[in-house]
Parts: sequence; C-alpha cells; structure tokens
Amino acid sequence: MSCNRMESDGMRYLDHEMTADEIAEFEKHLTECGTCRTMMEEMGRLDAFTGRMKIKDPVDSFMEGYWKSIYRRFERKTAWIVIIAGASVAVLYLLIMMFREIGKLTFGTGVMLVLLAGLITLLISVIRERFHQKKSDRYKDIVR
Repeated sequence: MSCNRMESDGMRYLDHEMTADEIAEFEKHLTECGTCRTMMEEMGRLDAFTGRMKIKDPVDSFMEGYWKSIYRRFERKTAWIVIIAGASVAVLYLLIMMFREIGKLTFGTGVMLVLLAGLITLLISVIRERFHQKKSDRYKDIVR
C-alpha cells in the first residue's frame, strides 16, 4: 500500500515547519504507516548526512593565490586591452563618419550619439562610485 503523506509533510516535519498539532498528528501517522516510517528514517539519515556536510566558500586566500599567477593576470589584462582597443576603433570610426556627415542625422550618427551618451553616463557613474567608495572606506589605510 502506498501513502503520499511523506510528499506533503515529510520535509515540513524534518525542517520543523509544522505546528505542534500537525507534529502530533504526523507522528501518530508515522506509528501507523510503515511506508512513511521507512521513508522518514531514510530522509532523516539523508538530512543528518547533508547537515554534516561543509561547503567551503572560496576564501580570500584562494582568490589572492589565483591572481598571483602571472598567466591569469596577463590573460585578463590582454582580454581587456583587446576589448578596449576594439571598442576604441569602433568609436573612432563612428566619430569620423559622424563628422563627415555633420548636419545630417543618419543611422550611424544616431547610434554614435546614443553610444556617447551611454559612455558618458557610465563614466560619470563610475567616477561617482569610486569617489564615494574612497570617501567612506573604513579600511582604506589597511594594507593587505
């Protein structure tokens, strides 16, 4: 005989999410239903096992060690340099096209204006964030 009671109440019981009346009623059900009692024992063992597991967060020392590698730093910097160079060429090209067609509102000019507005907004936002961060950093005098 199968019982679906564990699907609805098993985890609630293990996670202590039931009221006192629900607990009493569920424990009474466990004494009467062998299927639920067996499943409850298995879930209890699994819950105890997962409760003992420790998951390590990446600690600062790991990240510091990760970035000590010259290859990793070089790889990341190279990627940023290539991206910035590509974006600079694209912006320069669009600027040239925009100045060639001064007075005309073309698709390229519109894209360039929107791009410039976004870049200026982003630049102002980053400067403001850095200024605020530097001003309010309690640990700015601590050297790592």
